[in-house]
Amino acid sequence: MWSESMTPGERLGSLYGTGWADRPGAGTFAMGLIAKMTPGLSIGECYLDPEKFARAYIRVQQTLGFDSGPMFGHASLGAAEFGGELSYPAPNSRAQSPMVRKHPIDTPEKVDAMEVPEISKVKEVVSECKGANWVVENYPAGFNGPSIVCGSPFSLGGNAIGVEQMLLWMIEEPDLVHKVMDRMSEFLIEKAKYIVANVGPIMLFDGGPTEANDLISPKQFETFALPYLKKVREGALKAGIPGFLCHPCGDQNGNIEMWAEAPGNFAVNFDFRTPLEKVVKVFGPKSMIIGNIEPAKFQYSDYDYIYKTTMDYMKIAATNCPHGYMVGPGCEIPTDTPALHVGAMLQATRDYAQSKEWQERRPR
Repeated sequence: MWSESMTPGERLGSLYGTGWADRPGAGTFAMGLIAKMTPGLSIGECYLDPEKFARAYIRVQQTLGFDSGPMFGHASLGAAEFGGELSYPAPNSRAQSPMVRKHPIDTPEKVDAMEVPEISKVKEVVSECKGANWVVENYPAGFNGPSIVCGSPFSLGGNAIGVEQMLLWMIEEPDLVHKVMDRMSEFLIEKAKYIVANVGPIMLFDGGPTEANDLISPKQFETFALPYLKKVREGALKAGIPGFLCHPCGDQNGNIEMWAEAPGNFAVNFDFRTPLEKVVKVFGPKSMIIGNIEPAKFQYSDYDYIYKTTMDYMKIAATNCPHGYMVGPGCEIPTDTPALHVGAMLQATRDYAQSKEWQERRPR
């Protein structure tokens, strides 16, 4: 009778190194779902109490059987670190993640006065590292691979300036945007150095929603986002970061080739609006491919839909990615996803693992 024979760490390592493992990977991109399945843990605490989140995460991960480890941080980075304000999901609210309440760099004068803070005094970074360290020190072997969100300079800049204001400045005052991108790049490189020194060489999570073609053109991405993305990646890799888990959120079909220019793409997870075949073609030769089932379907469809869609996606990617494939949602899995639907995805990977096409890929 077939059974799993690898831990998540062993599985992902084998997938990346050989394209094969005991089964294809399965990820969830889970934050709020952890709170939903854990009595006494609120969504806000997933971000405000990293140790409590970490304690809950491993229990949910082992119960459901998915491979993706805990991630510390969120998409609203770049505001509070520079003096802005965030609000966190309150108990029983419908909010799924922190939101920016005050943009700290929203005038030309504030741009000119902008300084990169001392990383050791940025409570958000210290908190993220605390959570990651707890995982490294307390999780079982094969599960103890956390990641920390660094985000992209462009998305952090949008959180600091305000997205609408930044889009206007890109047209009317482009030099202001470039100044902020320079500072954000410096900040993220210093953050990477701090993480390596205080946690170790762990994966960073980047990409961002503000680069989406819903908001900017590919030409604007090339001008305002790509140079600084490359700068941060190069600086972080030089500091000892082993690679990046990259999530270009939103519709980024027009940017996909440029994302591939950035060094260090260990794994990529594009939004569901980017065809999986396209992601495999562009990134498959060098990176692990993750995703990219429409997240809402995990909540609103049914077991059979998730099982069939998982099978369909594995037929596209599982045997066509030299560095492995991990099926999962194309963004964070919804908070109210039934555990049964995560189980459907896992069951599909286990059934696929017994197929002729998967077994024929096994290294000899």
